[in-house]
Amino acid sequence: MNWLSESSLDKSRVQQLEERIKELEARLAEGEPKKETQLLKQKIAQLEAALSKYREELEAAKRKISEMQAPYRDVETKLKELIGDTGEVTLQYGGYRIVISDKHRFPWCQVIELVLDNHFEMWLGKNNKHLYICCKPISE
Repeated sequence: MNWLSESSLDKSRVQQLEERIKELEARLAEGEPKKETQLLKQKIAQLEAALSKYREELEAAKRKISEMQAPYRDVETKLKELIGDTGEVTLQYGGYRIVISDKHRFPWCQVIELVLDNHFEMWLGKNNKHLYICCKPISE
């Protein structure tokens, strides 16, 4: 009869182990989503850091572009101030087209000097009754 009590003890022990296995499986099932969530949170943090870095780089690039464009904006402003009502300045081909409406009062020397000092190429032409100057930054 001793073996029967051992058998019932074994069965009881087996049942306890099976219950423990089920309990551990339930915990594991709960733990996996937590691990997955943690991994996703880490990935989100990495992506946010990368996005922040790219935003900083973008802002730096925008500042650099603005700085590079500033001299050309100054050229346009200076041209318009110099020329006044003796001509008209418009953007053309990455540079400017200056239509000269009064060639006698037009500040030729100042305009040519300003254009050349800013490393622009220049062309002169005549369209019907008006002379014009085309200029743009020197292409390399």
